[in-house]
Amino acid sequence: MSIKVINQIEDTGWEKLDNTDSPFLSYDFFQSLEESHSIGASSGWKPVYITDPGKSLLYSFIKDHSYGEYIFDWDWARAYDHHGIPYYPKLTSMIPFTSATTPHFLGEAKDKVMDHYEEYYQSHAFSSSHFLFLPKNELSFFESYDYTMRESFQYHFINDSYGSFSDFLAKLKNRKAKQIKKERLFSADIQFKQFTGVDLTLAHAKEMYQFYLTTIDNKQAIPYLNESFFDKIFVKLRDQICYVQATRDEIPIAGALYFYSSDRLYGRYWGATETVPNLHFELCYYQGIDFCIKKGLEVFEAGAQGEHKISRGFRPVKTYSAHKLKHESFHEAVKKYVLDEKLNIDRILPQLNDRLPFK
Repeated sequence: MSIKVINQIEDTGWEKLDNTDSPFLSYDFFQSLEESHSIGASSGWKPVYITDPGKSLLYSFIKDHSYGEYIFDWDWARAYDHHGIPYYPKLTSMIPFTSATTPHFLGEAKDKVMDHYEEYYQSHAFSSSHFLFLPKNELSFFESYDYTMRESFQYHFINDSYGSFSDFLAKLKNRKAKQIKKERLFSADIQFKQFTGVDLTLAHAKEMYQFYLTTIDNKQAIPYLNESFFDKIFVKLRDQICYVQATRDEIPIAGALYFYSSDRLYGRYWGATETVPNLHFELCYYQGIDFCIKKGLEVFEAGAQGEHKISRGFRPVKTYSAHKLKHESFHEAVKKYVLDEKLNIDRILPQLNDRLPFK
């Protein structure tokens, strides 16, 4: 069978190749994105699946913007524009709108699909090719294809075999533990519940979508996802979703959406209709830590950015991406750019680690 370039997931044989339990690499997750039109040509995320049927698959997207990526290349786009060179379209491989490290291939044999991907990239009018949030075991593979490696970092909670949230607090300096205990105090009329699996309902999906919109409005951000997407995943991925609901007098006032695998928890979206002190910390950090500990998950990825996470037990952890630009001069300039970034990150990380709250 020959290598195929496909634009719809239903034609890829994805289910037969999925050898991970990542919620973001499930057929149902990608299908929900497609069916809800959260991805597609109209959103500027046109899927490209390179598949060796029954053996391996590589996923990427034709992008005409850089929104929703979290590894920022806006400076590169501006430099291209300054010189009158189009930066878009480009190819970007990542989980859409999601700053989670995942494999970029399904199946085992990567070389054939990567070779065909490179031919596809070179034969079309793409300025560049990007693979974002790479696992470490893919770095040398992309280096062998002359990609430049870029480093960034985000904050992760590492579950040190804690038996409970109290066990976690016991590992912190006394002042930091007291701060967290204080932040978790709410009036008796505010309650928190965690829902997953069969306890999730369509009403929860619609609730969470409305909370998501409040955050979008507050930040004047782009609503990448729509109500249809939330409706679909709360059914199809209910065994890999945790919805945390905050109520006041039994009326929902806030919510947070998490995804999880057998070893990782991913914090994704939150929102609130009331302003309550520390509500964001409770829903997005402490409820996640609690769920992570109860489920025995190893790592909680709380999303991109946020130095305020350090004092709450989240460690700075490097992330990796791979980049190739067709324009030789720009490719060399980017090499220098990312080297300077790396040196700066290597300087900053020890300083951030010194601020961790552990004894």
